[in-house]
Amino acid sequence: MSNKKFGVDKSLAVVADRRTTTIFKLAGLKDVYPVENHEEAEILIRKLVENPQFLIILVTERIVNKIQDFIERIAENRYPLIVPIPSVEGQKIKTDLITKLVKRKAGIEFKLAS
Repeated sequence: MSNKKFGVDKSLAVVADRRTTTIFKLAGLKDVYPVENHEEAEILIRKLVENPQFLIILVTERIVNKIQDFIERIAENRYPLIVPIPSVEGQKIKTDLITKLVKRKAGIEFKLAS
């Protein structure tokens, strides 16, 4: 997904299991990367972070939970924004991950109703 019509050539990437990435490919996203395990995901995310093309990297929560220390170090940078998403298996995202992410990146603190 590129924002060329807005004069910005930045993209969104997805790092997830094969079933989840298939959904994003069917939706028309180009930069979709299936991984088999969290070690492979960490290596791939390191490469994506070094590429200034990516503003947002969507990563399944299962992977984020396994490489939390690495994700925390990346979060210190302004970009790319690492956003945890559920996999197609239906895992529910912990809202505290999202609220921390928004507070860190946008400086806005909020609470989600349960």
